[in-house]
Amino acid sequence: MNAFDIIERESPKYSKTVIIGHIQPDGDCTGSSLGLKYLLKDNYGIEAIVINQPLKSMGFLGSWAAPGSIDYSDAFVIQVDNSTRERSADTAFMDAPAILKIDHHIVVDSYGHWNIEEQLSSCCQIIAEHAIAKGLKIGQDAARALYTGMVTDTGTFSYSGVDSQTLKVASILLESGFDLPLLMSQVKRRSWASVEFTKYCYDKLQISEGGIPWLYVTQDVIDHFCLTPDMVSQALSVMRDIDGHPIYVLFADLNGKVRVEFRSDRIRIVDVAVKFGGGGHECACGARLASPDTIPDVVKELEKYMPQ
Repeated sequence: MNAFDIIERESPKYSKTVIIGHIQPDGDCTGSSLGLKYLLKDNYGIEAIVINQPLKSMGFLGSWAAPGSIDYSDAFVIQVDNSTRERSADTAFMDAPAILKIDHHIVVDSYGHWNIEEQLSSCCQIIAEHAIAKGLKIGQDAARALYTGMVTDTGTFSYSGVDSQTLKVASILLESGFDLPLLMSQVKRRSWASVEFTKYCYDKLQISEGGIPWLYVTQDVIDHFCLTPDMVSQALSVMRDIDGHPIYVLFADLNGKVRVEFRSDRIRIVDVAVKFGGGGHECACGARLASPDTIPDVVKELEKYMPQ
């Protein structure tokens, strides 16, 4: 089942086509949303509306509308990079008469009328592969957005989900001729507040008795450094390269709860995320805690997965 066969058939039946990402968008979410938008415009003349929460660091890829600004009663909706309906940037999309889900996470909620669920390195890779298989034109704007999602969701092609097919797709996107050095400088650019926060992370990082690096970022810290959720997630890079500690976890206050981001080096830890009400990939997943009081329990559970 090719995503673009569904789009060709279903989009003309409705007054609007809407592409939606997930809450706390990242590079893959933004890249897949805008990359798909450019593909639809260049190949079908479809002027899709992109809905997402703001992500200033990805503004160079294009623009999008705010959640709550769309009437979905006569819309064909494409939800990208979102495993569960609750994590949508605009949960009102479930009122739409036609929903296509395109996602690369472990399947836990096939909420679409059509569900393309492939556990590849990124949602952008799925969209690019389907466009290539369909023989679509991939212009520079689309290629740049899709490449951004691929490079950010794979740690610059260094994570375990990367394989030869991932690099083949990236190579095809590069053939569009977009300026790769400029793109990478935009992707890697950081604010001074982000640099200051990284210094804080190095100072406050802890390692549990069982060998789990972890950090808890409180709302006071978030306010002090004026951090967005994606800036908070940069703390994961501080923990990623610590020798001898292949599992690490980040906790951060968010909307009255504690957001948890689990990471590992080729160790399946998604079961821990599921135990605490979350999900995601085998080695990169997340959850939400009602209270920071549960943080020690999460760390203790992760310790069980450390190699002996």
